Amino acid sequence: MFPASRARLRRSAPEVSRFALVGGLGYTTDVVLFNILRTLLDTPSLLAKLVSLGAATVVAYLGNRRWTYGDRAMGDEVADVRRRFLLFVAWSCGGLAIQLGCLAFSRDVLGFDGLLADNIAGNLIGMALATAFRFWGYRTRVFRAEPAVPDAASSPVGAHDGSGSAR
Repeated sequence: MFPASRARLRRSAPEVSRFALVGGLGYTTDVVLFNILRTLLDTPSLLAKLVSLGAATVVAYLGNRRWTYGDRAMGDEVADVRRRFLLFVAWSCGGLAIQLGCLAFSRDVLGFDGLLADNIAGNLIGMALATAFRFWGYRTRVFRAEPAVPDAASSPVGAHDGSGSAR
């Protein structure tokens, strides 16, 4: 591995770790709530999944907004919070589509229809690809770092703006 790649990996490790922990909390919310709704409240499967996924998405959004990407998202205006949330939901749906696509490809194209194949395609390969997609999207589109705007007051005296004249 190249030294620059190692350095970049070391710098991004905390962000990746926070992303993984928040994702795990969202996943746990989904599974636990789904099972509570199904077993204790006798909720129909699709409705239970809709509710549990909705709750998990909110948990993941809040965790990512406040912790994983908190330095990029805090102090947002209400309109920006709504925009980020809608983008977050869109990227989450994109990840879901990737998982479903892997499952459909395995079943419909490759002809694998067993439980083990479904789990490998949807919950292993699909989840890995969807997680990479979500991480990239959340980092670069939903919670993108705004470029630093140089402060004119902090510019050195006599600095040039490129037009040939001093500021």
